[in-house]
Amino acid sequence: MTATGIHKEGARPRRSYQRLSERLRRFMAEERFQSGDRLPPERTLAENFEVSRSSIRKAIQMLADKGLLESRQGDGTYVRAPDMEPLKNAILEAVDSENLVFDEIMEFRKILEPAIAELAALRHSPEQLDQLKIIACDQQRRLLAGQEDGDLDARFHHCLALCAGNSLLAGTMDHLNKRYATGRTAELRDAQWRQFSVSSHLRIIDALERRSPADCRKAIEEHLNTILQKHPFVTTRD
Repeated sequence: MTATGIHKEGARPRRSYQRLSERLRRFMAEERFQSGDRLPPERTLAENFEVSRSSIRKAIQMLADKGLLESRQGDGTYVRAPDMEPLKNAILEAVDSENLVFDEIMEFRKILEPAIAELAALRHSPEQLDQLKIIACDQQRRLLAGQEDGDLDARFHHCLALCAGNSLLAGTMDHLNKRYATGRTAELRDAQWRQFSVSSHLRIIDALERRSPADCRKAIEEHLNTILQKHPFVTTRD
């Protein structure tokens, strides 16, 4: 067997455990487990998910490594609230190393994107509008499947900039999306946040369909203001 073959065979189980850990995370969300609640025993989970107990143990370990579960020797597995501070501090430190804090990114977005939205309302093509609808539908599907959608969120805002018909604005948004990538990580975008993103994007699409610059500007401003009020990386609030 080649080295390549060994690598591929080794990769499949990891993906399998990742999928199982996501199923387990969705189960916890659907059953409304809170921090401090104890999960059902491994045997019960294995039967419910129709997998082996060893697979359940590996999936639990993956979630424990992310700070979502805590295994207590002889006492079972407990849900724990994720500790966002280490992640927040690490990302903010990385952003600060480039002399660009998250608040400055959001300030720039509040200047740039409403202007983009107004132009997009007047200049978008039917094909571009259809593309935005496809992105929003893909976001909705991932929401229902409990999957991350940060890449689709970035794509939506870039596509909106393309609708403005100005290559400099589109290029700036592409660059801004790369700067803002740390604000769209899977750890930050829970189901509630992904639902907010989809709903906001649908309101923007509705304003675009009516070719209303004022409504499009209002929709994107409301979107950004909600981020400023809710996002854990914002250090100053208006």
